[in-house]
Amino acid sequence: MVSNEGIGSSFLKQPSERSPKLRIYESLFLLNEGIDHIIILLREMGKLPFADRESVQCAVVEIEEVRCDMNAEFTEKLAGSERFDEGRFWKQRQEFEKKWRDPDDVYIEVGRREEERKEQGLPPRLGVLPHSAVAAEEDRRETEQGRKKERSKKPAK
Repeated sequence: MVSNEGIGSSFLKQPSERSPKLRIYESLFLLNEGIDHIIILLREMGKLPFADRESVQCAVVEIEEVRCDMNAEFTEKLAGSERFDEGRFWKQRQEFEKKWRDPDDVYIEVGRREEERKEQGLPPRLGVLPHSAVAAEEDRRETEQGRKKERSKKPAK
């Protein structure tokens, strides 16, 4: 009789509210564990004096083929499901990170990337303007806008 002592599972003992995914993986594990037990028994039986070793080996091969077929069937379907879930959870994580992200982090990332490029001997892709240059440009624009407003207020002659 095969027991499910391998992982101390209660899978066969009682139904629970665990994830369906866990039940599938656990079933697959138990199938493989059970097949291992069967193969061990067959190999031990093959050592008996009246055993036809070739028949036993043929049975082992057939059982291994069934194991591989079942593993492939389940894992192929599980892989698609896992990729789908991975994408869904990735999107959810991105939403959380978006809420927590500081909008100015982008400047830190750019600085890191520019540092990497510098270490690789590559030219910079961006130049960072000093605050004084940005402030001077803002002042120039404000002055220009002020002049435009004054011209629009003057009556036409």
